[in-house]
Amino acid sequence: MEITEVRISPAKGGKVKAFASIVIDDCFIVNDLRVTEAREGQLFVTMPARKIRSGQLRDIAHPLNTETRRVIEERILEEYRTAVENLAIPAGGGGRSKKRESQRPMERIAARLFSEDFWTMEVRDHNDRT
Repeated sequence: MEITEVRISPAKGGKVKAFASIVIDDCFIVNDLRVTEAREGQLFVTMPARKIRSGQLRDIAHPLNTETRRVIEERILEEYRTAVENLAIPAGGGGRSKKRESQRPMERIAARLFSEDFWTMEVRDHNDRT
């Protein structure tokens, strides 16, 4: 099994820091994995789940062994950390840097979405219209 693509989308706050989707062997996608922060600040990945009638969460999909879970978690956390590091790239300030030009489109989008300015501008624009 090879994870051929990981997509990270920021969450709006709380313990869930981001949502992830993975593509396995270029032919199977798993959506709604979550990057969650524990009380001690440690990050971990939770599998997609839904609420059952009793109100408990039940996994929709999950690895059947520890090694597969480890591979999935490491890859998602690696991509999450990369997306967070992209915040260090200046948003403006003259011409485009070579580092920014060499980024994949998905990395540029993730950096923009993780930027605090993106979320605060949206709120300001909405408030200006009302």
